[in-house]
This record gives sequence, structure tokens and C-alpha cells, in this order.
Amino acid sequence: MSNQKFEWCVDLSDYSGTQSFNVLSSKFGDGYEQNVSVGINNRSGTWQISKTGKKALIQEIKTFFDAHKGADSFLWDSPLEGEVRVKTGTEYTPVKIGGDIWKISTTFTQVFYP
Repeated sequence: MSNQKFEWCVDLSDYSGTQSFNVLSSKFGDGYEQNVSVGINNRSGTWQISKTGKKALIQEIKTFFDAHKGADSFLWDSPLEGEVRVKTGTEYTPVKIGGDIWKISTTFTQVFYP
């Protein structure tokens, strides 16, 4: 866990996020269903993000991701949620657009610590 912050603004044209609830559900034979939320952090998010820019900028972001090794979390300002603690997970994708312009994409997954 690190208190470093992902400071780069993401491309909003490629931005999408999903919020998920952790719920236990039991269904009974007569159609009755009982649901209960699980945990104090019952809602968590994942965000598909990308950033397009010059090669030097994309290399900075790549270095940031590499330093966190897919396991260490960091802080990020989600455009809708505000500041959240996230990690990149196991992969990111750099793509050459043309000339000196590159795009890097990954999925941020929200994590929680006591």
C-alpha cells in the first residue's frame, strides 16, 4: 500500500466504471428471496481507464504502474467518485497511435485497508 497518487488526468472519452455490491442471497421454494449486504465496504468499483499522450508521458505512467507491481495500491481521483484507493491488477496495455503519440490502458480496481 502506498500513499502515492496517480496524478494524470485520464481520457474521459474512454472512461467507464462499474460499481458492484457484495450481497448474500438465499432463494426459497415458494419464490421468497432473502438478501443481506456483506461487510462495511459493501460497494466497490472497477474503472476502465486510458491516457493518450506523447511517448515521454506514457513512459512516466508506465514507470508508475511498474513501481506498484500490480499488487501495491495507490490513490486516484475518480471523475465521479472522488478519491479512491485502487490497484492496476495484472496488466496494462501501451499502444502506439502514430508519430510520438501513444495510449496506455488498464483497469483500476478499488481496494480497502483497515
